[in-house]
Amino acid sequence: MMNRKLTAIELKKINRNRIYKFIYRNRGISRQDIASELELSLPTVNQNLKELSEAGYIGFEGSFQSTGGRKAQVIVPVSNAKVSIGIDIHKNYVRVLAVDMYGVVLDYEKYLKVFSLEEEYSRYLAYLVDNIIGHNHFGEDQVLGVGIAIPGVFDKDKKIVLKAPSLQIGNFPISLLMKYMKYPYLVENDAKAGAFTEYWNNIDSETKVYLSIEKGIGGCIIRSDGLEKGSHHRSGEFGHMLIQPDGRACNCGNKGCLEAYISTSRLSDDLGCEVEDFFAELATGNEKYKKIWEEYEKYLCIGIHNIYMMYDVDIILGGILAQYLDPYLPEIKKRLAKLNFFEETGDYLSITQYQSKATAIGAALQLISGFMETI
Repeated sequence: MMNRKLTAIELKKINRNRIYKFIYRNRGISRQDIASELELSLPTVNQNLKELSEAGYIGFEGSFQSTGGRKAQVIVPVSNAKVSIGIDIHKNYVRVLAVDMYGVVLDYEKYLKVFSLEEEYSRYLAYLVDNIIGHNHFGEDQVLGVGIAIPGVFDKDKKIVLKAPSLQIGNFPISLLMKYMKYPYLVENDAKAGAFTEYWNNIDSETKVYLSIEKGIGGCIIRSDGLEKGSHHRSGEFGHMLIQPDGRACNCGNKGCLEAYISTSRLSDDLGCEVEDFFAELATGNEKYKKIWEEYEKYLCIGIHNIYMMYDVDIILGGILAQYLDPYLPEIKKRLAKLNFFEETGDYLSITQYQSKATAIGAALQLISGFMETI
């Protein structure tokens, strides 16, 4: 069967999108370079640049140094042509931020707020969005929408939270949570949202694994063409790997899951403190906390090692724990090396550079990503 020939309208749309993405990637390019690299005629390029400029997606900033003849204009993307809001929901707090087209955080706040199924919580989320938009004077047409990260598993259509143990909810309709939201929204699992931030900035396009460590443990496989989500959107649920038969009880109802051993609850709730308090005490040499950390680190390394044995790719550690791990990374890598028959180092492990904001950024970026396909 022969391939259908593209219509003139379809071809024009494809060229416009290619030109915009090329400008987006290069951040400063000439029309001659666009034409040459994309193998398009200058009239085609000029017409698309005119339309992109009128839409407010690109601008012109000075000229390149002349090599003889007329200086070429520098064509740049308008990074704040559109913005997106990201919300990261936890049991006791909410993070909210705004990002531009590159995922640069324009504003960020963390609010202490206990999750609730009451209508007041839905109103509160809508208020946070209206507040950050108003505070930054974003225009209504400028805001793409709201990406919401939730520590749970959804149905295929992402309309129902099937299970969210840390929030103590199940079979909960997303529409109730978003009842007062004025803007378009999408929801994503928190770990996959964090992984999307890494994917967006995955310059070398290599396959990696993202492991998120919070009260819940999750993750995702990052490939060059996107995130691997699995047949039931549950790929990367590393927290529920069995590492100790008949071991500690997990929030999922089973025993011996990795999450039962390396949830941040082991360093906070179990001790009646916050994670930051635990690491502050650990830094002072508190013997009780050192003993707890020793056991925690052992199971953390077992989990990381098992993931590495399965995928044989670099692993990025994210979630709340990531922001505290720099001083302990050398020791963790030593432990990983001892567990690994094939390698002498644990250098395949790194810590996300986005730390506590990664999840909210990733939720917001998914709206940016979707929008860019429509330009």
